[in-house]
Amino acid sequence: MDTAEDAVRAHGEAINGRDVVSYLATTNFPFTYQNYDGVALTVEGKEEYAGDSRLPWEIILQGNSNWHHTRFDGVDEVARSISSVVFKIMLSRIDHSGHDYGTYQAIWIVTNQNGHWGVQFRHNLGLVAEAPSE
Repeated sequence: MDTAEDAVRAHGEAINGRDVVSYLATTNFPFTYQNYDGVALTVEGKEEYAGDSRLPWEIILQGNSNWHHTRFDGVDEVARSISSVVFKIMLSRIDHSGHDYGTYQAIWIVTNQNGHWGVQFRHNLGLVAEAPSE
């Protein structure tokens, strides 16, 4: 990937397409995923994903078998250095009927390894909370 933004876009497309080859091409290792419900995993290298239930679409489907794809509603840069960029991602999960069944926030960290930008850390914060009333 030429830019951090390219990596985010292509990584999201790979997850929606359930495309292992593209997913691996947009991921830098070791890769860490952390979920709001306690799921946390680190994958040291591409070979660990062979036939693995830890692929992101498998994790999503374990929590909601009606998930069809994710719509990316916002990608905002939070911080940037020469070697990494932190993004706040707003996303909506869409079911097989085309209905939005939840809006989520996530933090994705994209790193540059030897000139290749790839997602190296994803943290799904869970459903967006309503702002507290004052």
